[in-house]
Amino acid sequence: MSQGNKITNFWTKSHHLKVVAFAILGAVVGAAITHLAIVSFDRPLATESTFEPPAIDTVSEVKEVADPVWLRVPSVGIDTAFAGPLGLNEDQTVEVPDGYEEVGWYRYGPKPGELGPAVVLGHVDSYQGPAVFWPLQKVRAGDTIEIERADGTVGVFVVTRLEQHSRSGFPTAEVYGDIDHAGLRLITCSGTFNHGRQEYSHNLIVYAELVEDIPALSATGTPVLID
Repeated sequence: MSQGNKITNFWTKSHHLKVVAFAILGAVVGAAITHLAIVSFDRPLATESTFEPPAIDTVSEVKEVADPVWLRVPSVGIDTAFAGPLGLNEDQTVEVPDGYEEVGWYRYGPKPGELGPAVVLGHVDSYQGPAVFWPLQKVRAGDTIEIERADGTVGVFVVTRLEQHSRSGFPTAEVYGDIDHAGLRLITCSGTFNHGRQEYSHNLIVYAELVEDIPALSATGTPVLID
């Protein structure tokens, strides 16, 4: 069996992925994510980072991990809880977190730290002002992202690049397609806010790769206590 088949089979068995869900997702994700913002804060278009980080050894081990409970991006001050997994709405658009200071992960893909592209969504702003992913455009290649899990372990990811795409040009295959390592995508809104349509023109995507798993006490933030 080829490595590609191993990846696909593991993903299917471990997460019960439905091909139809991804087919639908590809058509609606660009539109759905625009609902991550609801107020008229125009976001300057973030330029893709050109800094080349040092060569990193990514993790390609096939394994299952505990649910994520906390997200930290130390370089830009993001330090927030996971609200839980996100699925699809009745109209087949992607769910978004209920809270503006929380994030969620896409439940039909891998969890952060498992083989494949884990997807995390968060709001950029709300009627009260900036939300959890407002600082995301300041992230640069080489920055670290820490995701603490319910079992106390922390997945450490290194940012490889940032991309910005129009709603109609959302790179579904690049974001959700099979990869040979444990990857991460942080996604929010960006670009220009359309007051009439109440939506942003673009999506901002931060790509990262898992480099190690460490105990919670070794991470940069305060460990989360799980009852």
